[in-house]
Amino acid sequence: MGVKIVTDNCCDLPQSLIARYDIKMIHMLVSFGVKEYQPEELSTTQFYRMMVESPDLPTTSQPTMEELLAIYGECLADGSEVIAIHLSSGMTGTIQSAEMARDMLQGKERLTIIDSLKASVGQGLLVLRAARLAQEGRSAPEIVREILALRERMRCVFTINTLEYLVKGGRISRTKGFVGSVLDIKPILWVNPEGYIEPFDKVRGRKSAIRRLVKIVEEMGDNLEGKTVGVSHAACLDDALAFRDVFVKEFKAGEVILNDIGPVIGSHVGPGTLAIFFEAKEAAI
Repeated sequence: MGVKIVTDNCCDLPQSLIARYDIKMIHMLVSFGVKEYQPEELSTTQFYRMMVESPDLPTTSQPTMEELLAIYGECLADGSEVIAIHLSSGMTGTIQSAEMARDMLQGKERLTIIDSLKASVGQGLLVLRAARLAQEGRSAPEIVREILALRERMRCVFTINTLEYLVKGGRISRTKGFVGSVLDIKPILWVNPEGYIEPFDKVRGRKSAIRRLVKIVEEMGDNLEGKTVGVSHAACLDDALAFRDVFVKEFKAGEVILNDIGPVIGSHVGPGTLAIFFEAKEAAI
């Protein structure tokens, strides 16, 4: 039986890792206008092209209660312990829905819901660590303790190419968006300890933004030698590959998880977003 790990498609883990560790997936969906897309219907390449070309701003929806009950119930059916790690409650109501679903299930005492307080590969790194610990045969309480400790140290920092989508999505004011576009300001943002996106810094120009990300890792990162870190991107693969090299060559990271930012997170940040994920020297206060 052991411990089973559940997450959602906002974790942005490569499919190869999801399959290798048998991670169970719950889905949030994206719509353009009245058309709702299942994950298999829309590649990230198609999605970001549509973001640029479509007159409609994409919208996202939480997992249905039916899917939550089905996936959790299936995992619990054989007596396994289950740990579900979901997108930050600062960005979605999925955690509340997950807790409601848990309370409706037989065997609910074996299901632990963890608010990742992260997004994209930051969430994914928590999921991956949990899955690897489960494969090693660690108990559910041991895994939960380690994941909560890692959550406190994990940093999610990113730069966006344009403020347009944050403005349209209501994440920042229209005035700030206008000033940013006129001055070519590239904001550096992070996911704060409460799981909300907030400004971290701002620079002028894309190259300066990427250099600032490197400096942030230098300033905040723990000794990353041999550790697992992450890079995710929205249609800017060359920048992501370059930052992967920075993690390996300058910081001696042992493993870099690199993947596209999926449509759900991408709906709010837009093409050109580059995000990095690493362990900090100190836990969040």
